[in-house]
Amino acid sequence: MADIKPYQVSIPEEALKKLKAKLALTSFPDELDDAEWDYGAPSADVQRLVKYWQEKYDWRHHEAEMNKLPQYITLISVKGFDDLDIHFLHQPSPKKTAIPLLFSVGPGSFLEVTKILPLLANPKDGEPAFHIVAPSIPNFGFSQGVKKKGFGIPQYAETCHNLMQKLGYTQYGV
Repeated sequence: MADIKPYQVSIPEEALKKLKAKLALTSFPDELDDAEWDYGAPSADVQRLVKYWQEKYDWRHHEAEMNKLPQYITLISVKGFDDLDIHFLHQPSPKKTAIPLLFSVGPGSFLEVTKILPLLANPKDGEPAFHIVAPSIPNFGFSQGVKKKGFGIPQYAETCHNLMQKLGYTQYGV
């Protein structure tokens, strides 16, 4: 487990400036009368979100909050593909009887587990406890993207299984 390294989210300031510039240049299409959500998000909702991201969203605050979480990165081998840097949240439970649990969120975010993390890792007495592993699957979040065709659901499953094995979990729930 020597190549498992702590991970801190650190988006370069230049990338944030570029995002704001792109948002400022966004043009919005006309939409059909009374379409509401039938053809996607209503233009007014999207415009409101763009304005929020431009003017009010505090990325550095959210980045600092993410960095309070126990995040790591490690190389994972997948048959037929180059090794991939896989980002993951790992919250071991202090309870000796805890069950390893792979919290699969693909293609969502590892952040989806954060609200229930304390309840799962350190529950009340008598309730089951879990060692939580929530990876950012390849091509999403802070994990590396795949560079060649053919990486599908079996390879995503292999990635997660190999990560659990690397963490020393030979049996685990999903």
